[in-house]
Amino acid sequence: MVVVRFCQFALLGCLVLGLLPAKVHSLPQTNAKEVLATATRLNFVPPPPPADIGIPGDRTGAGRRGCIANSSAIPDKQLTAIVPIAKAATGVDVVWGMTTAEHPTFWFYVPYRAQDVHAAKFVLRAADNRIAYQTAVPLPNQPGVISLTLPKTAAPLEIAKQYHWYFNIYCAERKPPTAIVHGGVQRRAIAPTLASQLEQATPQKRAELYFANGFWYDAVTVLGELYYRNPGNIELAQDWAKVLRFVGLEAIASEPIASCCHLMQQVRREL
Repeated sequence: MVVVRFCQFALLGCLVLGLLPAKVHSLPQTNAKEVLATATRLNFVPPPPPADIGIPGDRTGAGRRGCIANSSAIPDKQLTAIVPIAKAATGVDVVWGMTTAEHPTFWFYVPYRAQDVHAAKFVLRAADNRIAYQTAVPLPNQPGVISLTLPKTAAPLEIAKQYHWYFNIYCAERKPPTAIVHGGVQRRAIAPTLASQLEQATPQKRAELYFANGFWYDAVTVLGELYYRNPGNIELAQDWAKVLRFVGLEAIASEPIASCCHLMQQVRREL
């Protein structure tokens, strides 16, 4: 099971492509005391990627047409992974980030509607190219930001090991994917001092601490979920836009973010 979140200020249903019914839920409201009155001092400090990074990755899917035949309906943005691009020791740009989580969350901007594509699929591979997890993904009824959380039923990420994820869009059954984004994730052990600080911090302060220590996946998840729960908070909107500017993705800063569905079935065949 992978948790899929699609964000809009009005909660939308999701079209599930050949899966068991999705259960729609709403997130609880955040206590107002958890939201600071002023913008946070966000400062992302990108760590250098390890030497054994492997595949560089690709943050945007090629082309904007996707599966859309009508030229007037072609989106003006591409499928995008909300992940930094780092410079490897070899000088190659790589799509990569760190996490402290055993089951991290991955964020994507999807410019397509559910009815515009045949299927979408998320795959996580270990360093030896073994599939660690894969699942079909229901797309939202409107373009927007989604987040995919590796479920507790999946094997946890091992500390210091490299993993590579893929998010694929398919226009037809048994055809190669039309749009692909992919990149790397590495789980790192968290220092006791930082763990203590995180335990006592407000959500915004946790985001600051994660960003300052280079844990991109954790930081963007804390901030994204906080912004969803408080969509009218101007400071959080500014923080979200600032974070996307950190990694050169300001073009999607105004796209909606929220939450939608739980998938109840893992993919057991290749699309």
